[in-house]
Amino acid sequence: MKKIGNNFLFVVTFLFPFVMAFGTAKITVQANVDRDQMAIGDSFTLNLVVQSDEEIELSNPPQVSAVPGLELLNSWSGGTQSRSGMSIINGKTQFSKTVIQDFNYQFSPQKEGTFSIPMIDVQVGGQSYKTNPIKIQVNESFRNTGKKRSQKVPGRPQYQEDEDSNPLQQVPDADDLFNQLMQQRQRLMGQIQGGQAFNGHSQPQGIPNLKFDINTNEAFFIYVDLDKTEVYEGEQVTANWYLYTRGQMESLDRAKFPDLKGFWKEIIEEVPSLQLSPVIVNGVNYQRALLASHALFPIKAGVAVVDEFRIKGKVRLPTQYGYGQLNEYTKTSRRTAIKVLPLPQEGKTIAFSGAVGSYRVQVKTDGVSFPAHQPFSVKVRFEGTGNAKLIDLPPITWPEGLEVFDTKNESKFFKDGQSFKEFEILLIPRKEGELKIPPMNFTYFDPTQKKYVNEQTEAITLNITPGNAQSAPTAAVTPSEKSAAGGIAEVYRTQPILELPQSSFSFSAYRLTIYVAMAAFILFSFLIQFLMQFRKFNQAPEFQQMVEAKLKAIDYALAKSDHKKIGSESLNLIYLLAASLAGQRRADQEWSELIKEIPAKTQNQFLGRLTDQFDYFQLLGFSPEDVVQLLLNSKPLTNQITELKKITKEISIKAKTDERE
Repeated sequence: MKKIGNNFLFVVTFLFPFVMAFGTAKITVQANVDRDQMAIGDSFTLNLVVQSDEEIELSNPPQVSAVPGLELLNSWSGGTQSRSGMSIINGKTQFSKTVIQDFNYQFSPQKEGTFSIPMIDVQVGGQSYKTNPIKIQVNESFRNTGKKRSQKVPGRPQYQEDEDSNPLQQVPDADDLFNQLMQQRQRLMGQIQGGQAFNGHSQPQGIPNLKFDINTNEAFFIYVDLDKTEVYEGEQVTANWYLYTRGQMESLDRAKFPDLKGFWKEIIEEVPSLQLSPVIVNGVNYQRALLASHALFPIKAGVAVVDEFRIKGKVRLPTQYGYGQLNEYTKTSRRTAIKVLPLPQEGKTIAFSGAVGSYRVQVKTDGVSFPAHQPFSVKVRFEGTGNAKLIDLPPITWPEGLEVFDTKNESKFFKDGQSFKEFEILLIPRKEGELKIPPMNFTYFDPTQKKYVNEQTEAITLNITPGNAQSAPTAAVTPSEKSAAGGIAEVYRTQPILELPQSSFSFSAYRLTIYVAMAAFILFSFLIQFLMQFRKFNQAPEFQQMVEAKLKAIDYALAKSDHKKIGSESLNLIYLLAASLAGQRRADQEWSELIKEIPAKTQNQFLGRLTDQFDYFQLLGFSPEDVVQLLLNSKPLTNQITELKKITKEISIKAKTDERE
């Protein structure tokens, strides 16, 4: 009994300091916002930090009570961070530990006023801790006010740049690819969740620095850039839609393209794949890519609206240790109004036919001598800056004895804003001798000069020689078929045939038989076509053919040194290989879900190598250029492609073997 008592006393004596340390654990809970004054449509982030000197265990994730007038846009956890330290004071060794866990909530005010975020109850280790309430002021006068500097949390890594320090020198092993990637991420991210990217220091040269009225806490947004917001009828407005992203875009779906009602639209460029480049927006680093570029020409005076471009995408946001979880968002560009001024009446002549811009006009013929009663062509060409497709042929006074037989036109708009429209007019001279085509007057409105400009062509003198009137085509004229070029009809009518020659074959006698035969032939053709399409629909593309097509695409991109194309095509091939291993025809799942379908035996043989290839080509295809260069220096591209082809060959052989079995 005495022995047991001594052992119990020893255990209590030994564990007492630890029990006391646990019981006296210091826990603090703080809440702060990155801004407390804003306008409707802006956003702010509430940061909740739980700090302790030992491992912490939250009973439940903190819940923020709903506040009428504040919309919760997003929420995320920053994870748990731990730091340990040791100090020697007066010969005594003391150990310290700091554990931090933070939570973030993004809100957007929907109305003006003063709002109070109530106390947040946080349960840690069975005890309750409460934060102080926070007031938010919303008023239009606070629009475009900057965010206050993020508060430093003790013990939490701060990635703010120091003028006298080189962040690349803080990593002891610069040859390690992961460390190099982390260095670049830390420099580019600044404060990770929407903080100031350069903290007052000078920005890197060559990177555009833009100021937008947008929420920079969003994972990505769509912005429409218009070169003008006030134009005349028919004047060109260039609209460029851009995608700005803070994270890594993994999928993109153009959910809704702008309707652009009230505009004549000409496509300058519609990009099939994203070409990202760095840009700074309101002091925060983004990657920007052009989605589409259109030339818009308002049809009538008033207000024309460029409606929204809606995008649905999946993105991974950067964290302190790379990229976080995959999130899906739907974003739209803002509707933008354009003021359309009416064309002035002063200076407008009868020769104005809708041309707005700056143009030249030219009239030419195939020669100067033509036989009578035979058609020849006159070409009238308009070209210049603007939309020449909207130009109509001005009135032309043709000389007596010259008929308009036919008129056709051709037009084209170029990406640089130049365009042309050419009219080809077929004329028939009815008189012999000298014939003079008078000068043609052409008027267009120049929006730069804000006035009408008149152009006049030179007269053309023709020599009409004798011709055969019997073989000449005729142009029948009715009052409703007058042309804008001077009242001559453009419609050619042949003379009716009043009698048909006698025939020994009577269609009426065999009408029913012919109809039945034709119907049977049509039905048989439809049946054959249906069976062919049905068979094609049920046949999946041959695996080997798809693999060969992907390999050819990779080799082609390699010859062009197109790293993004190599990355995307290689990822498609890896998905195809993984789907084959999983026994599926198509790879229509997320990577993490797809590899779960692969049998365990096959995973041991291929999955590790496939995953390495997946990670490499994902970085190659979707990372910024500086990260790609680090990757290529660390792991040469040719070696990786050789390894990918080796794996492809092995899986193809396995697929053939499985098919025979």
